[in-house]
Amino acid sequence: MIALLEERDTLREDVRQLEEALTSMIVLPKAWRLTTTEERVICAIRAVGLNVLHRERGLLALYGLWDEVPDQKNINVWICKIRQKLREAQAEITIETVWGRGWRMTAESWVRFDAFIAADRPRWGTPSRAVA
Repeated sequence: MIALLEERDTLREDVRQLEEALTSMIVLPKAWRLTTTEERVICAIRAVGLNVLHRERGLLALYGLWDEVPDQKNINVWICKIRQKLREAQAEITIETVWGRGWRMTAESWVRFDAFIAADRPRWGTPSRAVA
């Protein structure tokens, strides 16, 4: 019984670390007007690169380790909202649905996403010009 409890604790820590990896420290452009939840989902899609973000991993990014996920179809709604906000912001980032599997960014969108992040990053250490 003690061994099982220790294994459970180890697995919980592994999952906590995976959840932390899924939630990004990336600061997304304010023009996208994404909520915190939407940011977690789009960062999870970005984190898998050109691979597919499977529904289970997306739900983990959304809800963490809940015993019962409210509704597995909720992630479809979040993806729809993200797509709409990206269109409104003219970000030209496409999230494809891979039927029966999950979602991914197109290769062009992946590059564009990284360019937006790099452009929005504060420029630390650049000298400011003195005002006369």
